[in-house]
Amino acid sequence: MMKNLSKKFLTLSVSLVVGMAMIAIPIRDVGAAESEKITATYPYYAFIEDSENPWSSVYDALDATDTIEYSDAYFDPASPGDHPELRAVSYALALAGYENQADGYPSTTTDVNPKLTNFLDQLGFSDYQSWDERSEEDGHSFGTTIGHKTLSSGQELIVVAPRNYNYMTEWLSNFNVGTSGDHAGFSESADLMVDRFNQYVLDHDFADYKVWVVGYSRGGAVVDLFAKKINANIDDYEMAPDDFYVYTFGAPRASVTETGYSNIHDVKDGNDLLLGYVFPEIWGFYNTGVYEEIHPADLNITTEMVDISDLADSSRAMNLLSSNEGIVEKVGMMNGRDFMDAWMEFVTDNGLTREYFDSQVKAPLSAIMKAYQLRTLDKQSEFLNFIKDTDKGMAGMVAANAFTDLMTGGYGTTLEEALANFPPYLDLVKILKGTATEADVDEFLSYLVTYIGNYGDYTNAYGVEPAVTEDEFTIIKENLPKLVKALSPIIVADAKYTQDTFGENYSLYYTYSLVSNAGKLVTGHIPESIMPILKSLIPEEEPVTPMVPNTGRR
Repeated sequence: MMKNLSKKFLTLSVSLVVGMAMIAIPIRDVGAAESEKITATYPYYAFIEDSENPWSSVYDALDATDTIEYSDAYFDPASPGDHPELRAVSYALALAGYENQADGYPSTTTDVNPKLTNFLDQLGFSDYQSWDERSEEDGHSFGTTIGHKTLSSGQELIVVAPRNYNYMTEWLSNFNVGTSGDHAGFSESADLMVDRFNQYVLDHDFADYKVWVVGYSRGGAVVDLFAKKINANIDDYEMAPDDFYVYTFGAPRASVTETGYSNIHDVKDGNDLLLGYVFPEIWGFYNTGVYEEIHPADLNITTEMVDISDLADSSRAMNLLSSNEGIVEKVGMMNGRDFMDAWMEFVTDNGLTREYFDSQVKAPLSAIMKAYQLRTLDKQSEFLNFIKDTDKGMAGMVAANAFTDLMTGGYGTTLEEALANFPPYLDLVKILKGTATEADVDEFLSYLVTYIGNYGDYTNAYGVEPAVTEDEFTIIKENLPKLVKALSPIIVADAKYTQDTFGENYSLYYTYSLVSNAGKLVTGHIPESIMPILKSLIPEEEPVTPMVPNTGRR
């Protein structure tokens, strides 16, 4: 008993001495762990800017590096709340999971991305396991790497990092929306991720652990659903919700329930005008966590439409074609997010619902994108450029064949008369005036297929091999008309809306504004545009002013 009293007295005495010292000397509270910050180097995908051709910025990419500060102390506070430093290093981890080398596909399903593990090594993680199944058939694979480290508290910190770029055909699951429930493709990948996480935890038999999960874009959408599934069964993992740290960046909506989990941080740039409209809220999709907007939606775009005042009259149309004058009418400036909100409401009201996308749009779009995704990164731009190339591509061949058909003399004795009787021209005018029927669209597309020609025509006409293979050409020729057909009700409705709103001389307000601003609309989703914003939100440490003990003297 005396021994216990002595120990209690000693403990009380030491506590009083320490407490008095703390009154005199300020001590900054850094949480349970006195972890020092380290500076780690992370890789990222740097896009080459080209103001004359914004789309080339998407394809001409370089590997780059930058530094970020990290500390285990970032995991001392509970996951819910604002944690600028952890948010920034989480994004660095997401970028490290890019596999951004042009030919960087792992040779086996268990190879770990060396850029990812190099970054994690610097942070003190180890014991990695990777799952990287890829399928050229169904496209529903999902790369995942998991590792862990021991914190000073004795807890384990498990890191879960998906592949965030260079998806190959697994990207096709983006289009597998389904007709009910969570986004089908993302949910299927999230189930894979849950199985892998369960296996890793089971294999290591952790007694006490925290979990850190990050994801960008498609990877972020999958992580969002993964975290939703873990949160729904978190008691089974014997883990406190506060110990589950989830950060997604630019993640499309994928959940049909508004869960609002406070340990899931859905970080977005307000000017990322893609992510909110790929699978929109108007279709019943939501993110699963807390929305963290790191930059306001202040991007303005120029709204435009097509002037068809000359096109609708054959004689004036000939003057237009011969003079090659511009046909664009600028309407004004508009906040980009306001425009996208209005566009999404318009297309949904005119039939582009989740169910319609799944039944009509998904198949031809997936077929074309599969051929595109199977190419290495440095060859992907050639695929899309072939479709729109007016010199040595499909657009040029279609125009040349149509003009040849027009000049046969079968439609009139003069060029103006021939054009006035030329079926593709008449159908095009109807489409642009918003009066085209389904039969008009079908006739227009039948001519389009004919004018696309055969693969050998391109070599004969241009004297060079086409930028696509014969198999790729076949995929484009078979599916591009189907895709146009599926989207034609929206195009016709847009034409009618524009004529009703701006007058009969104009067409395609929404469609043309969207296409002409495509480069701007992807700006907020380009990877390196986010990190400077995240770093700017980290508060600078205020200097600590020493406190002088009050001795009662003046």
